[in-house]
Amino acid sequence: MRFFLFLTLLAFLKPFNLSAQELSMYQYEDSLKVLGNVIINDTTETARSTANEKFIKTLINALKTKGSFNYKFSRLQNIVSIVTPEDRKFRVFTWFVFSRNGNFRYYGAIQMSNPEKLELIPLIDGTQELENGTEQTLLPSSKWLGSVYYNITPVTGKPFYYILLGWKGNSIESSSKVIETLSFENGRVVFGKPVFQQEPKSNIYLARRVFTYNSDASMFLRYIKNDKVFAFDHLVPPHQEFQNSKDKYIPDLTYDGYKYKNGKWIYVEDLDLKNLPDEKDDSFVDPSKITPSSIPIRKY
Repeated sequence: MRFFLFLTLLAFLKPFNLSAQELSMYQYEDSLKVLGNVIINDTTETARSTANEKFIKTLINALKTKGSFNYKFSRLQNIVSIVTPEDRKFRVFTWFVFSRNGNFRYYGAIQMSNPEKLELIPLIDGTQELENGTEQTLLPSSKWLGSVYYNITPVTGKPFYYILLGWKGNSIESSSKVIETLSFENGRVVFGKPVFQQEPKSNIYLARRVFTYNSDASMFLRYIKNDKVFAFDHLVPPHQEFQNSKDKYIPDLTYDGYKYKNGKWIYVEDLDLKNLPDEKDDSFVDPSKITPSSIPIRKY
C-alpha cells in the first residue's frame, strides 16, 4: 500500500520536474496569483491596496531567487505584464491598481539580467505631476509616466535605445496608448527621447507620444516588424464640438504611423495595412470594462 502511495505521489510530481529554485519560484507565483486576484477582483479599495503592497514585497522576494530572470510568471499574465527585449539585458514588469474615484495607479520595475544578484529598478508613477508637457519631458524612473507595456523594440545605432508600447487608463471616460523610449545613460534609466515628429512636415520632435481616446473605443497601436513601422489608428472627434476633448476621440478606420529615417521617427499618414501579420503577435487589448471585478489585460 505504501509503495502504491509512493508511486502515486511520484507520478503527480514528475510532470513538474522542478529544481529547488524553480519550485521556490512556483510557490512564489502561487502567492502572487492569489494577491493579484484580490487586486483585480476585490470590491474594496483598501483590500486592493493592501494586496498590492504584499504583491510588491512578494515579487521582490521572488526575484531574489537565483535564476529568477528566466522565470516567466506565465500564470500572472492577466495581472502583470512582462516584456523582455530581444537582447535579454533586462525585463520590465508593469501593472495597475484601480481606485474608487475612477483613476489608475501604475506600478512597475526593471529587472536587469544579473545572474549574481538582484538588480531591480523601481518605477514610480509620476503621472499626476505631468499633466502639462507630458510629451516633451525626459523622465527618470522616479517620475515615470505610468503605463502597462505590451511590446518592446530595440532601436540600433547611436544612441541605442528601446521603444515601448503601452496602454494607459486615465479614467472611466478615457484611455491612452503610449509610444515611449527607454535608455540607460550613465547607469540611470531615462524615459523619453526627442525623436518622434509631432505631425507630418513638422520641425517639432517629441520625447514620447500619448494618444488619448474614449474608453468605449479601442485603439490599434502595433510595431509591424516586416515594414519597420509603428502603426496606429488615426483618432478624430465624433463631432466638431468635441475637437478639444480628447476623451471623446475615436478611430476613423484609417491608419498613420512612424517610420525611421536619419535617426528620427517620421510621421506618415494613411498607411496601407491590408496585409497585417497575425493578430497573435500583439495580444494586448484595452480593458473592456473598467471595474474592480473585471479588468482584463490580454486576449487569447
